[in-house]
Amino acid sequence: MRSLRLLRRWVAYLAASPILCVGCSWAFPAPTPMRTVRQFADGHQRSRCLVAFLPGFGDDERVFIDHGFDEALRARNLRVDTIFARATYGYYARKTILTRLRRDVIDPAMVEEYPQIWVVGVSMGGLGALLVAKEPDAKIAGVYLLAPYLGDDDLLREIDRAGGLGRWEPGPSSDKAYDRDLWRFLKIATQHPDAPPAIFLGAGDHDKLAYGHRLLAAALPQSRVFSTPGPHDWESWSSLWADFLDRSDFRARCG
Repeated sequence: MRSLRLLRRWVAYLAASPILCVGCSWAFPAPTPMRTVRQFADGHQRSRCLVAFLPGFGDDERVFIDHGFDEALRARNLRVDTIFARATYGYYARKTILTRLRRDVIDPAMVEEYPQIWVVGVSMGGLGALLVAKEPDAKIAGVYLLAPYLGDDDLLREIDRAGGLGRWEPGPSSDKAYDRDLWRFLKIATQHPDAPPAIFLGAGDHDKLAYGHRLLAAALPQSRVFSTPGPHDWESWSSLWADFLDRSDFRARCG
């Protein structure tokens, strides 16, 4: 898919090419504050659980609504508040994605003292979900990564050659190695699955980003891994969302 190739190419250069984003600002806007659509499960009264949804490359905040993600919650009588964020590629290109997600989505939810804050990210949005989840003060209870973009293939091969995430040594931290730091976080998180954030993974069995998914799935408890026949598309993700709501412990946490 052309969008996936473009995402790989551009994200790979984010840290190394700060000038890259200046010339493309007209094509990839990132207004402040980030636009969101919020829905309360019970009128305007806050529930105990909030789920923030982050779209993939080329989509906006309404794509989850258009594909029935909110309806799936209501159909199961889950009293869950939702916030759909317009976390488009422009924020990633400017390296402001984490700042805006914190200030416009997560921090306000923390002020409201939700006992459970979850983040659901699709493709590029999975990357955004992990950027937020690895912040120690964000108090994210769980993330559901739907076909997430997990970094450059060179790093994935390095992890694979080491014998998997558990045996891989990430090396020193670096501001220019965002994907290495993400996998460092995933290594620690998967070694302590009972500590928040709980990490869940869902993907189609013919997904274009399957290499990274296989590496992460091997390190997660199998009860937190969901699969469906299909490629990197919304039909697969809608099915995986329904499966997650029906078979994970999310209902017990947020129901």
